[in-house]
Amino acid sequence: MKAYLSILRQQMIGQLQYRAGFWAGTLNHIFWGVARAAILVAFYLYGQGEADITMRQAVSMVWLQQVAGSLVPGWNTDIALYTQIRSGDVAYELLRPMDAYAHWYVKSLAGRLGPFLLVLVPVLGAGLLVPEPWGLGAPASPLHALACLLTLLSGVFTSCAMILLSYAMLLDVRVGDAPSRMAVTVAQILSGLYLPLQLWPEAMQTFLYYQPFAGMLDLPVRLYVGAQPLARAGEIVLLQAFWTAVFVLAGRAWIGRSFKKLVIQGG
Repeated sequence: MKAYLSILRQQMIGQLQYRAGFWAGTLNHIFWGVARAAILVAFYLYGQGEADITMRQAVSMVWLQQVAGSLVPGWNTDIALYTQIRSGDVAYELLRPMDAYAHWYVKSLAGRLGPFLLVLVPVLGAGLLVPEPWGLGAPASPLHALACLLTLLSGVFTSCAMILLSYAMLLDVRVGDAPSRMAVTVAQILSGLYLPLQLWPEAMQTFLYYQPFAGMLDLPVRLYVGAQPLARAGEIVLLQAFWTAVFVLAGRAWIGRSFKKLVIQGG
């Protein structure tokens, strides 16, 4: 485990090195937080439909999506690994004295946690300073805020397992690049990254709750605003653990099968 912990630490440190990128990303999150909040407020004030959550809850969820969006697949993608797989240089991974799946998983974990920890305080602070009705509201209670944070962190494991499954798709020449990217896009949509899932049609709510991507973002932020009872936090963690296990088993088996068929040419 020392090797994997060292990789995690190095990748996390690497995320902290680019100050200009950090401030640009932070301002980008704040801008889109205000813009998306304004759009939701307009729909609530002038729309004709009904929603299961209040305008205040929906706006707060949008701000939390801006804070925790980096935890979802698709953000901070490991471009170097994608290039290795597409060019064939992934063969070098077989020379490392460690498990390739675990190595990629730890790198993906660092790629999720680093940006999240960087923007957590400044974007939350900016959201709290924006005046109503466009700003971030206070949590339903301190326990709701703690449950939100803990389930967001446990949801990262599901997110990383999904990312590794997309790598498995890319590694399989029969599947390739397009389905891999499509799977990541579907994960972003169904995680509630672009729109809180409780604003989707009522007939879809049961499916949206239990599908694998809701636990990455939407279900945890529901706890913050009180749209989900605190007593269901344990159920959310169990859902995350179940889907993480499913993705890990599928991704590990798929990558292992692809490596067994790998043919290295050249000299």
